[in-house]
Amino acid sequence: MARAISHVHLLAPLVVVAGLAACKKGDVRVERFTVGITKDSVSVLMEGEKPARVDSYLTGGHFIETLYFRPAEESESAVLPDRKLFPVVVVDSKVRGWGWTAWDSVAAANKIVVAPRPKG
Repeated sequence: MARAISHVHLLAPLVVVAGLAACKKGDVRVERFTVGITKDSVSVLMEGEKPARVDSYLTGGHFIETLYFRPAEESESAVLPDRKLFPVVVVDSKVRGWGWTAWDSVAAANKIVVAPRPKG
């Protein structure tokens, strides 16, 4: 019996590379991320910081969550557009990637609408 491979699994290698390319240099919290860690581990690595927002989707039999964090230099009271936040993509309770390139890839593969890329 042939096993179907979902878009989420096909994009996993791309998301890893994209996430690594998208992470900010100098933010040690992000530098310690690895693909496959749990959502709880993200909280520990982000030094207890809670996400500014969490978006959840159930698609193709997978539970996808995007945890949006503020940049380390931004205050909790600052109002930031989505593209200024830092997304961490969690699929079925495991981190699949981080950064906008990773989230854009997973979102496109699963037909999830995200904030548009800035022009320029």
